[in-house]
Amino acid sequence: MGNAQKIDQWLDPEYIQVSRQEAARILGRSPKEFDRMRKDDAECPAGFKQGSERSARVLFRLADIYRYSQTLMERHDSGSEEG
Repeated sequence: MGNAQKIDQWLDPEYIQVSRQEAARILGRSPKEFDRMRKDDAECPAGFKQGSERSARVLFRLADIYRYSQTLMERHDSGSEEG
């Protein structure tokens, strides 16, 4: 209990950076499907590049992925209620 409580004090999703693959996995999507969502859905997190080069790795804030997941679930719930 003591160690878990200590971890919770410094593990803040606002400051944890995840890769594109990890973000896709959290959302239950393939990386390719996640890329499509980033392109087509304005609410999907765009992420940020780790450097200025064109090929720089794109990272995502874990909290943004969690918020987007919540948005997707709310969309699903509101669509289910209408049917």
